[in-house]
Amino acid sequence: MLYTRYFFYIVVCVLFVSCSTSSVVVDIQRPADITINNVIRNIVVVNRVSPTRKNLANNIVEGFLSGESLGVDRKGAKYCIQGLYNMIENSERFNIKNIEPIELKGTGTSSFPIPLDWNEITSICGSYNADALIVLETFDSNSEIIMGPPTMKNKKIKGVKVKQKIFPSTLIVEVEAGWRIYDVAKKLIIDENKFRDIKRFSASGNTPKEAKLNLPSKFTTVKESGKFAGYQYGLRISPSWINVRRSYYSHKYNEFKKAKHYVANNDWDSAVDIWKPLTYSDDTKLAGRACFNMALASEISGKLDVAIEWVKKSQKFGEKKAFSYLRTLEKRKIDAIKLEQQLNN
Repeated sequence: MLYTRYFFYIVVCVLFVSCSTSSVVVDIQRPADITINNVIRNIVVVNRVSPTRKNLANNIVEGFLSGESLGVDRKGAKYCIQGLYNMIENSERFNIKNIEPIELKGTGTSSFPIPLDWNEITSICGSYNADALIVLETFDSNSEIIMGPPTMKNKKIKGVKVKQKIFPSTLIVEVEAGWRIYDVAKKLIIDENKFRDIKRFSASGNTPKEAKLNLPSKFTTVKESGKFAGYQYGLRISPSWINVRRSYYSHKYNEFKKAKHYVANNDWDSAVDIWKPLTYSDDTKLAGRACFNMALASEISGKLDVAIEWVKKSQKFGEKKAFSYLRTLEKRKIDAIKLEQQLNN
């Protein structure tokens, strides 16, 4: 089945051990936030952040009022595009047809420009044999340095403890990236979205000036924030792989301790051979926990319906963890349907 191929390819490793459970990390594929018609496969990326001559004056004024230099947002936009490229290139959903983004003119501010002309869109898509344009229409950043109240810190100088005043500083960077997707065949804008994010960078020093100097540069922070914004838009439109944590019972009972070693070696079949007979135990706690472990093994093998059956049995035995795990599995079933729609070729 399609979701078995795309959704349940799982890599597992042991993470930590608690008093009665252990944890594994699982790689799963999450669906995109929105579902784009899967006839759209080949895309061209456009950077439309630079202002036209008409908008240049407004761009200068906005930069002056926000305290940002004119080059910061343009460089941030390039890194935003790079973040999108990084995400899409590792996805199975889209093919990017242009190695470097096409540069077009827009407002140069945080305001969306008027949509591109469909004749121009048709011409670009025709040149690349593409189905759609993904356009970064706006990119804007603002930053602010906030000085916190000084604190006293003990420090050893030549073996003697002395109190030293430390000045904390925080650089707050806010970025806003606006995107559109143009479907050339239907001549429709199928997505228009603005992503906003705030990041904080902290430093300290012996003086307020030193604390400020120890902060990363605005270019560095906008670069990091821009890449993040582009990557996040990629998550909006394309399925992605994420790490999630799952727990299972590995202690208290000798059988669980033995099965834990098989799990550590990614030998789930041998672990199942131990857990399955225990699900019939007269000890309801043991049976409930064995059913819980069987649910996890079924999820890892790509059998969501079977996993749900096992976790419901675990519930009947009074296993408290089974209730939240059931919600997780039911959500994965819903996500599996979305993934099948998004990845169906």
